[in-house]
Amino acid sequence: MPNPRPPWRPSGADRPNSVSLSSRPDCARRIEPQSDARLYRDKALLIHPSVRSDSIPDAYRGLQLGVGPADAEPRSLLLHGFTGLAEDWVDVWPANEPALALDLPGHGTSADPQRDFESSLQQLLATLPASIDRVVGYSLGGRLALGLLRLAPQRFRSAVIVSAHPGLADPAARAERRAADARWIERLERDGIDAFVAAWEQLPLFASQAHVPAERLDHQRARRLDQRAQGLAASLRVHGLAEMPPMREVIVQYPGRLHWITGAEDHRFSALASEVQRWRPSTRLHRIDGAGHNPLLEAPEVLSALLEQLIASS
Repeated sequence: MPNPRPPWRPSGADRPNSVSLSSRPDCARRIEPQSDARLYRDKALLIHPSVRSDSIPDAYRGLQLGVGPADAEPRSLLLHGFTGLAEDWVDVWPANEPALALDLPGHGTSADPQRDFESSLQQLLATLPASIDRVVGYSLGGRLALGLLRLAPQRFRSAVIVSAHPGLADPAARAERRAADARWIERLERDGIDAFVAAWEQLPLFASQAHVPAERLDHQRARRLDQRAQGLAASLRVHGLAEMPPMREVIVQYPGRLHWITGAEDHRFSALASEVQRWRPSTRLHRIDGAGHNPLLEAPEVLSALLEQLIASS
C-alpha cells in the first residue's frame, strides 16, 4: 500500500454503504461478507452514517466493524496500540457487535496530533455518536480510553483496558520516560521507519511474541513499516506515557464497569493491573494464559471469546 494511504472521498448521496476491500489486507477482507460492515476512508470514516462527515475531526479515522440489526448503531469504541491500526481489531472483535475502530492520530490514515493529550481527546469526545457507551483500548489505546473516562466518566457505562499503563505519578519517572520517548522520536526522525521498526521489535516487552506464527508477525511488521515516521513521532510527543496525567483517581472514581486484561506472560503489566485492582477492588481482572503484552496478536481467539463474554454480561 502507498504511504501514506490515500483517503477514499465519496460525495454526498453517492456514498455507498460499503466499498471494495480487494486492496485491503487479509484481515480487512474478512469483513467483506458482512454486508452491513462499512470501510470508510474520508472524514466520515469512524462515525455512524447519520453523522455529517464535516463534523468529524481529521485526526481520527478508522473502520466500522461488526454486523447487527439494520438500524443498530455502534456502542463500542475500539482504540489500538502504538504502531497499530484500526484493522488490528478485525480478528478479535465479535462479528455480531457493531463497533467503531479508529486509526489513532499519527497512525494509518489519521492526521498527526497537533494538540496536547487532553485536547486531542476532547476533540474526539465532542464528535462521537451518542450510541457509544463502551470504550475498549489496547496499550496506547487503553491509556487514551482512560483519558476519555477522565473527561466524561458518565458517558461510558463500561470500559475494557488491555495491557495499558495507568499513568506515572512520580515526576522523576515521568522525566525519565519523556527522555526515553525523545530518543525514540529522534530515531524516527533521523533514521526513518525501517530502522525504527527493527529496533522497536527487539524490545523485551515483545519477547513473548517469539511463539507467534511467522505469517502473523510478518503481517504486523508490514503494517508497522507502512506507518509514517513523522506520524509516530507526533504520537509519542502528544500521547506518550509521560504526557498522560496519572489516572489513579480517575480509575477509583469511575462509576461504570471496568475490566482490565493482560497476558499472563506480561509480568510488568499484570502487576500494574493488580495495583489497579487494589485501588479499585471492583475492577475485574482477566489474565490470558500463554500471551504476553499483545493478546490481539498472541491469543486472538482467546481474547475474542473473552470480549464476547464481557459484552454479553454488560
